Amino acid sequence: MQNKALENTVFVLAAGAFGVFLRWLQLQLAFDENGLCGPSVFNVIVPVFILIVAWVLRRRIGQTLDVLALPTGFPSALGNAGRFYAFLRWLLGAIMIGGGVLMIRGSEVEKLVVMLRLLGGFAIVSGICFPLYLGWANREIKARQRGLLCLLGLAPILLFALWLVYDYMNNAINSVVWAFLIEVATVSTLMLAFFRLAGFAYGQVQPKKTLFWLQFGIFMSLTVLADDRSTGMQLVFFSAGMMLTLADFILLTKLREKTEEEKADEKQAPEPSDGGIEKL
Repeated sequence: MQNKALENTVFVLAAGAFGVFLRWLQLQLAFDENGLCGPSVFNVIVPVFILIVAWVLRRRIGQTLDVLALPTGFPSALGNAGRFYAFLRWLLGAIMIGGGVLMIRGSEVEKLVVMLRLLGGFAIVSGICFPLYLGWANREIKARQRGLLCLLGLAPILLFALWLVYDYMNNAINSVVWAFLIEVATVSTLMLAFFRLAGFAYGQVQPKKTLFWLQFGIFMSLTVLADDRSTGMQLVFFSAGMMLTLADFILLTKLREKTEEEKADEKQAPEPSDGGIEKL
């Protein structure tokens, strides 16, 4: 499964590289010197490409989980023992902490000083909580520790929920929708991705939805890097995407062949009420 996980990771990162390139072309060709967005073919290409990537990811995940099963237990699904994984966890956490610090330091010249300081503070907290959250998958979890584990998984969700509020306040009177649309879509996607990742701590895991939102979050977090924003914010988006990449890779390495009982249970399962289309 190591090869399959690596292949899938490269595919998602490559899609993100194309996404950031197309978004960069849109910013270069569709916007004028005044920051206004005019008619451009890239105003169609970018959203179409995003939809295509979402469809392809959904289809690939569906095909994979038709024959393979993903563990739903917290340690069995996210276990990542070893110094190499520990180094990656804390490196990505440190990058997000650095982004949070830069956001706080640069907030004095911005109009939404309090919001930016809150975002920076939550980024620092998330940078600490994420390595602890993944690291806890390598140890025995006692019943009284479950609440703390859930709080660790909640921190990044709160960060991007607050970021949505910031985007609303910052762009309430901005008539150039394309100037903030990709960021809003990315923040929403990252919030859902970390929500699905936290589901392992809460004991509420849906494998197809979890893998989809993790991988789509990786793609969107790279695509949004083409936009012009502060270095601190760019670091937070980058680190969030890499955190999801690490979590996605760990999950994919835990895929296993379905047992005959699991295959039989799926055949006996009732048909979905939505005509067979599972919403992600």
